[in-house]
Amino acid sequence: MKSHPAKASRDKGKFIVFEGADGTGKTTQAKLLFDYLKKKKKDTVFFSFPNYKSAWGKMVRRYLDGEFGGVDEVSPYLASMLYAGDRLLESGRIKKWQKVGKTIICDRYMVSNIAHQAAKIKDKKLKIKYIKWLENLEYGENKIPKPDFSVLLANPQNVAQKFMRMRTLDIHEKNVSYQKKVAKAFEDYAKQNKNWVVVSNTRGDKLKKIDEVHKEILEILKTKKVI
Repeated sequence: MKSHPAKASRDKGKFIVFEGADGTGKTTQAKLLFDYLKKKKKDTVFFSFPNYKSAWGKMVRRYLDGEFGGVDEVSPYLASMLYAGDRLLESGRIKKWQKVGKTIICDRYMVSNIAHQAAKIKDKKLKIKYIKWLENLEYGENKIPKPDFSVLLANPQNVAQKFMRMRTLDIHEKNVSYQKKVAKAFEDYAKQNKNWVVVSNTRGDKLKKIDEVHKEILEILKTKKVI
């Protein structure tokens, strides 16, 4: 009877993250994967960042509401600290679930911070410097767990903007030129790092059905032996 928990602790749970610029459907796809795994009786938990109920998350909300200035008025370093603090609060729970073998599905994580804040930096060398600083802060000093696999959802900007019209926009979402830079930052990061896959929501000039994208993601994760 006691052998089962011991085995679970030896089999580290997979940590799967969904990333993407605003309006790309990452939350929808993350929840679809979570629901799929639950139906398959997999021991699965769901996280979403920012956690607007936490002290750090509440500060993130104030930042996104424009209380501290516009997109280009708030230093990427200062903004990053708010998001990093929010993730640090949850890192213990993520590690705990990994240790007992649970599959963790996460809607947005550290690279969302990189993409949204690096998009503010024009100089390439300064951009690289910032990314290294944030990776060292979060993975090095804060020791938050690294994802096993990341899925980047991609949409043409006109499609993303159409989806975002259905909700109240924050300072990131209102700025179309900034959103284009964010999408580019995500794509650049995905190309340069292993265990990332880019999944497009469109085929040619046509939008794929939500379930079609979901099935495509499932196939990728199964082929990569992530699930």
